[in-house]
Amino acid sequence: MLYATSHGSYTVRAHLRLDHRIDGEKLRSAVDKTAQRYPYFCVYLKRNAHEYYYEVNSDPVALLHTKKAVNLGSPETNGHIWAVCYEEDNLYVDFFHGRSDGTGLYSLIATLLYYYFDEEDIPGIKTLETKITQAETHDPTDDLPLIDLSKLKLPPSPKALNLMKTSGLEHVDSKGLILRLMIPEESFLPFTREMDGTPGIMLSVLMARAVERVHPQHEAPLISNYIVNARPMLKANDSFHNCSNRVVFRYDDRIRQMPLERQCTAYRGKTFIQADEDTIIQGMTVARSMAQMILDIPDFSTKAAVARQAIEGTYDAATYMVSYVGKWKYPQLGKHIREFWTETPTQSFPLIEIAAVNGNICVSFLQPFSERLYYNALLEELRENGIPYTECGTEPVSVAEISAGE
Repeated sequence: MLYATSHGSYTVRAHLRLDHRIDGEKLRSAVDKTAQRYPYFCVYLKRNAHEYYYEVNSDPVALLHTKKAVNLGSPETNGHIWAVCYEEDNLYVDFFHGRSDGTGLYSLIATLLYYYFDEEDIPGIKTLETKITQAETHDPTDDLPLIDLSKLKLPPSPKALNLMKTSGLEHVDSKGLILRLMIPEESFLPFTREMDGTPGIMLSVLMARAVERVHPQHEAPLISNYIVNARPMLKANDSFHNCSNRVVFRYDDRIRQMPLERQCTAYRGKTFIQADEDTIIQGMTVARSMAQMILDIPDFSTKAAVARQAIEGTYDAATYMVSYVGKWKYPQLGKHIREFWTETPTQSFPLIEIAAVNGNICVSFLQPFSERLYYNALLEELRENGIPYTECGTEPVSVAEISAGE
């Protein structure tokens, strides 16, 4: 993915609003302890004429009293691939997505808050007393076989309904917009259970129905991707490496004619089948072989061009994407978190990021255009199904750039 990213923003920002004004000195101490616990995140991103690579970075991780986007890998952040920013009661963790996924970032944030709030031992949180094992540092995809892709017969990927092209929308400047939406768990979770869904599946279905409101006669297939954590399937629950995978939901005529409850059941079934261990391993074996083929290309420019072509194919195959990091696992810390938003640049289609904390579902609706027609259609779906919500503002996506040193 890194080689395919031309705009320097393969990064993610976690934005947490706490229940008090942040103490910079306490946060500085927490950042330093967290950095000691995650040495594999404390690296430089480097490049030469052939490749990107990492080197150990022993400088302090940057703590900046600002909410503005920073430049990871630069002197501003001491060359690190992650940094912490804060302003008033807002905490921001900027992170290079190429090093790990949302699960890895979630683990780092839990450790950071653990030391900031100076809590007693909380089971499951990695601390300086928790030994770093080989299972934590090992990349399970290295264990997958390499296959000859030229002999692999894959069915052609259909081009999905593209919302920007269909509606004649244009890119906003920079990295897109984030529209924030909060839904109380006390009403949403019983509803999703009644409809045989989960928060992620429910919002995947409701977004499909929202798109249908805007484009009832669309011809291209309406396809969404749902991000899943593949660590359990790879038997690598402790690995820090990126182990995310996608489940593909196709909202076809058969699904369209079902009531909402049946639609959620169908999507659960698709998730069960596509997140099966064998299916995940087969898909990640192909992905690993593709990645290795790209890495083996000696010329950097050619390597980047092939990677961009591969990633653009995945973008063409989705109408939108949904990612649910799950419910915050540590209530001792969660009681201090009022809001939890995720920002990441979006260039091709809407992306819905979901986090649950302190009794609320925080929905980050990220889009590469300024018009609110799909977002408004999603709000209509919520209202028609009696789901209360609060809109929490709209602003440009503010994620870090990242640069690689020579």
